[in-house]
Amino acid sequence: MDKLVVLKIGKGNFEEGFPVTLEISENNQLPYTDSRDWLPPAPEIPTLYAQWQAKYYGLEQVRRILKAPTSQVTNVSTRNDCEEAAKALEIRLKEWFWQPSLQSLRTFVQDEIARHESVRVIFQTEDELLQKLPWHLWDLFERRQQAEFSLGGRFAPPAPPLKPPVKILAILGGDEGLDVREDLDILKRLPDANVTLLEKPERDKLNEKLCDRPWDILFFAGHSSSSRGDNSSVIQLNDADSLSLCQLKNALKKAIKNGLKLAIFNSCDGLGLARELADLRIPQVIVMREPVPDRVAQKFLRYFLNDFSKGESFYMAVRQAREMLQGMEGEFPCASWLPIICQNPSEKSLKWPQSPLFNVRKQLCQLWRSHKVAVLTGGALATAIAVIIGSQFISSLVPSTPPPPIATPAIATRISSGERLLMSQNTNPDKEKGIKAFSTGQFDDAIKHFRNSLRKQKNDPETLIYLNNAIAEQNAALNTGQKLKIAVSVPIGRESNVALEVLRGVAQAQSELNCTLEEISRAVEETSSNLNCRGGIQGKLLQIAIANDEDNPEIVEQVAETLAENGDILGVIGHYSSDSTLKAGEVYQAKRLVVISPTSTAVNLSNFSEWVFRTIPSDASAAKSLVNYMVNQLKATRAAVAYHRNSTYSESLKNEFRKRLPSQKFVAECDLSVGNFSAGDCVNLAKQNQAEVLLLVPGTKDSLEKAFLVVNSNNGALPLLGGSDTYNSRALKDSGEKAAKGKMVIEVPWHNPSSEFARNAEEFWKGAVNWRTAMGYDATQAMAEGLRRMNGIPSRWRLRQELSSPDFSAIGATGKVEFERSGDRKSSPHIGLLVQVQPDPKVESHYQFARLE
Repeated sequence: MDKLVVLKIGKGNFEEGFPVTLEISENNQLPYTDSRDWLPPAPEIPTLYAQWQAKYYGLEQVRRILKAPTSQVTNVSTRNDCEEAAKALEIRLKEWFWQPSLQSLRTFVQDEIARHESVRVIFQTEDELLQKLPWHLWDLFERRQQAEFSLGGRFAPPAPPLKPPVKILAILGGDEGLDVREDLDILKRLPDANVTLLEKPERDKLNEKLCDRPWDILFFAGHSSSSRGDNSSVIQLNDADSLSLCQLKNALKKAIKNGLKLAIFNSCDGLGLARELADLRIPQVIVMREPVPDRVAQKFLRYFLNDFSKGESFYMAVRQAREMLQGMEGEFPCASWLPIICQNPSEKSLKWPQSPLFNVRKQLCQLWRSHKVAVLTGGALATAIAVIIGSQFISSLVPSTPPPPIATPAIATRISSGERLLMSQNTNPDKEKGIKAFSTGQFDDAIKHFRNSLRKQKNDPETLIYLNNAIAEQNAALNTGQKLKIAVSVPIGRESNVALEVLRGVAQAQSELNCTLEEISRAVEETSSNLNCRGGIQGKLLQIAIANDEDNPEIVEQVAETLAENGDILGVIGHYSSDSTLKAGEVYQAKRLVVISPTSTAVNLSNFSEWVFRTIPSDASAAKSLVNYMVNQLKATRAAVAYHRNSTYSESLKNEFRKRLPSQKFVAECDLSVGNFSAGDCVNLAKQNQAEVLLLVPGTKDSLEKAFLVVNSNNGALPLLGGSDTYNSRALKDSGEKAAKGKMVIEVPWHNPSSEFARNAEEFWKGAVNWRTAMGYDATQAMAEGLRRMNGIPSRWRLRQELSSPDFSAIGATGKVEFERSGDRKSSPHIGLLVQVQPDPKVESHYQFARLE
């Protein structure tokens, strides 16, 4: 049930304060409770806002779009100037929000509205500066993630809901310095919508169009402006003519009477437009508080319409789109401050119409994913499905938007926090007893059995994660259910060694955070002693669900959907290959869930999504190192390549390597993906074309096997180079001698056996670790640091914001973990190096990866 909070702020000023009445109602009924208080004086806020506004107007990207009088353009400012002014305003506002009266209002709202409830918060005020303040900084909106704020207009009867097809009138006005065509492209991709375009129209043509048929949404892109203190708001219709809303008053009234429900002004300074439209009693308006750069406006429109058209409520779609703009603030300071809703207070939150069959599928997805699915078997399940279909299927047989895949029970068996065994090759009776105890909620017994299991198999990361999870459950039971949960997705069945390597890094970071390695080691060795784990984040221990996605795109997608639907999971570490991370990344982008990949290197993951990060450098970095070695150390210029066609990773590294070759081409290419591949023929082809180097870039487990056949067939004839996939124990065991003869050099993100992390890990795991363990550790450390910075108020949105922040930094196995705006890891002298396969001087007939200096 939606709730409505209205803050009616009376006449006052910042020197003396403002009277305020807070009312709460349900479904636009009469308020069932209210509270009266006083907004305290804050005389510095108008000055701080004016200083920030001056710095904002002085930004180059803002000055370029301003069509206002020169009096609005102040001194030239830099991004740092604007950010410093914004920080000063933000600090003072948060101090104001922490004043007793505002805290009392916040507490009043929190007492009436649960965390999971949707709530619209409307500020009704005539004060122009109060309307412009970034109210989203109030901690109420951090504590209530299903809330969004708006400015209240004049009361009017609510409009009817949207019905398909949604009728949109799109006006592309004067566009000097703008790219308004992008806005049109976004609108045209909407489902169940009819878009009518007016491009740089004359006044009479616009008047006529507004009146000649009913419209649901009015959209304007172009230049607009409003003057402070009066009602003169102007839109630039075309390159020659501007028009005030007063001159459109009658036509707009007719459009509203005919059913206009929403106006979107993706244009400059729009708050004046909103005030005038509110006077006309338009149901809902989206505008920008201040002049908005073109790219920011387009990103907001894309994010908003993507969520809104897929069934998200109007308010939440605006909030999510606004928060997504924070990812652009490295280039466009305060972008997330700009969008604002202005609405008729009696209006209900809009919903984009969805076909009944879409809703059927959505409910079935929820049914499958709920814990109740276990009891819905046989006739009970059939009855449940029949009830859902029978209630909604009659009116439509074809869905307008493809629904997400249904998470079948088989997918549920691939995910475990301790209730099922995923790594069947690593088990013993104690581990199985621990899993049984965990699955029945007997966490004391689970802890005891997992400790006994680790005493027998200390290097089993699955058991260590389950032990941590049982401790977290036990701790949560004593602390009112408080714990933090993330997930890690690895290819257990397909690449079990890779899965183990990544999981060791994840488990080590989790153990250090929750208990310390020393405490875990002591508890494993002394199973009769108590286990003392008092770490975590603000008293909340970290729990990690393990998922087995097989590195199979279809399974990956379903695993990602299932993880995203679990509201307890705040972030994901994974997936293994670039293909898998790209596939899962589409789901996480749509569902708003952070993923940090420790192993995916393809260059097209850069800027793929604001929700996708990685702790490993991209293939561009690896290619640069390999080509530099080839040219400067081997004095070679002619290269052949053995790669896996259509593997995103393999094609990525191959292309990045080729671009850096002096000739920008390979003299020979072998496709490892073909069924009749011959390693001997591949080596001969390279020799015949006078290759001086052979690059190996497998993309799958099968092509990796073929790459090692190439190593053996080459038998030292050509120097060998390899991508990080070839850093594999099989390179040493099965092909070590031939790889050493070919002086095989591999680029890896990390190889430092003498580092403190490597020494601690080797002692803890009773064996050496590699770059996948280090990258998994770094990903978990980054996730934990992001959670730590949320100060006890965890959410997916805030986690992404923290990871994207320019000042974010976590300490990992490889030094600082920091991210670019693209989601890539920032370059570091500790990341990316070359290793060579060489004979192990300590053990005869054994080989090792040795670092090249």
